Amino acid sequence: MKTLKQRSANSRPSPEAALSIATTAAPNLPPAQLGSRDRPTTLNIRLRSSTFAAITGRARERGMTIKQVLCQALADAGVAVAEADLEDRTPRRRG
Repeated sequence: MKTLKQRSANSRPSPEAALSIATTAAPNLPPAQLGSRDRPTTLNIRLRSSTFAAITGRARERGMTIKQVLCQALADAGVAVAEADLEDRTPRRRG
């Protein structure tokens, strides 16, 4: 069985040294961007099949996703909807 090397107490560089190393290694790259605190979450609702069929039909007519149709309706009703929730982020199949 392979064993891991022991780390010495001061094997981790200081913040200043890490910044210096990063600046030397990639001087033209912008600083790392931290993600937004507005993370995605799941909403699970129970609807009648007729309602679901109407929503999916509307989505198909407009060339949108179900999520886009629902979020657009919420936005039209005055609910503050994040821009990212109005975008089609469906993964596309390759070739």
